[in-house]
Amino acid sequence: MEIHINKPLFLNEKGKRENNEDSIFPQPGKGTEVDKLFIVCDGVGGATKGEVASRLACDSLSGYFAKHEILPGEDWILEAFDYTQNQFDEYLLHETAARGMGTTLVLMQIHEQGLNVAHCGDSRFYHFRKNRIIWQTFDHSMTNELVRQGLISAEEAALRPKSNRISRAIQGYSVHKSKPDIHFINDIKGGDLFFLCSDGILEAFSDAELTDVLSSEQTLNEKMEIIHQICEANSRDNFSAYLIEVDTVN
Repeated sequence: MEIHINKPLFLNEKGKRENNEDSIFPQPGKGTEVDKLFIVCDGVGGATKGEVASRLACDSLSGYFAKHEILPGEDWILEAFDYTQNQFDEYLLHETAARGMGTTLVLMQIHEQGLNVAHCGDSRFYHFRKNRIIWQTFDHSMTNELVRQGLISAEEAALRPKSNRISRAIQGYSVHKSKPDIHFINDIKGGDLFFLCSDGILEAFSDAELTDVLSSEQTLNEKMEIIHQICEANSRDNFSAYLIEVDTVN
């Protein structure tokens, strides 16, 4: 399978926050049609360097895959994740005040058999086809873990306070042992859209509202501008995303 994409579009905005703790890869303005790896990270920790955590994760993961061929299967992602956690531990050896920093992650890799998708925390991946979501990630939040275990319903989860408190993040193994969920996609068609985003986007959009924008007749640039404007008006957080359209699949 040979997947060709159009030029990827991005957002990486401070929004209403004083600083931007989100990081993306490729870095803003650097993404091209030949890129195979896309990452969105949302740092947590505030004064304890959330922006450092998100950048360290992007740099570590992209650096790992720059030296290792992207292949199907979860082993490669888990090895990259181990490497990244170890980079956090190395950083914390010298910057003990940063202990407690962390980052969410959503990652997409294009390879000869389809896509690898990995996520940790509440940064999210969507696969859109025409006017519907055909697959999306399931956030790692305290409330969603209760839904996953069948202890509460999705409807009850929506009403719970602190429903967005995350249950997984990259913090270094010395702080918290966590791993990503990994998903493989091989049902890919020309015109499909892949959308990776931080939760600042999700503050401003429900799944239905996001689907309405991305399935509209506007150009991709116009769609991203609409998302940008709505997030500027309605999100209190940093907001970042990559929007990738499949051109052809051979």
